[in-house]
Amino acid sequence: MMSAWKKWLSGRAHGAAVEPSAPDLQQMQLQLHHALRGCAGPMSQRMRWRIDETYAVEDLWLLRGEIFQLVAGEFCQEEAAQRINALLPVFSGWVPERMLARI
Repeated sequence: MMSAWKKWLSGRAHGAAVEPSAPDLQQMQLQLHHALRGCAGPMSQRMRWRIDETYAVEDLWLLRGEIFQLVAGEFCQEEAAQRINALLPVFSGWVPERMLARI
């Protein structure tokens, strides 16, 4: 059974007339760091390191859940949801559209 990512990437490659441009991973990493603003402590520092050491869009996308938990713990769930939802435009076009749902 083909994963959702593989199906999406496969369809994207066949449906595109030109090669898609590479994602701006540094911009994505920067936006994930921005979502962590104001968070302190060893878990937040570890997450910052993980963001810096992640070089695949899919892997950066998967860090959102842990970022949500860190922000919710430091502030509240509403603030965490706002910050995670603000990341959606950054990943638009790089993850399947059905995965770009607001929290």
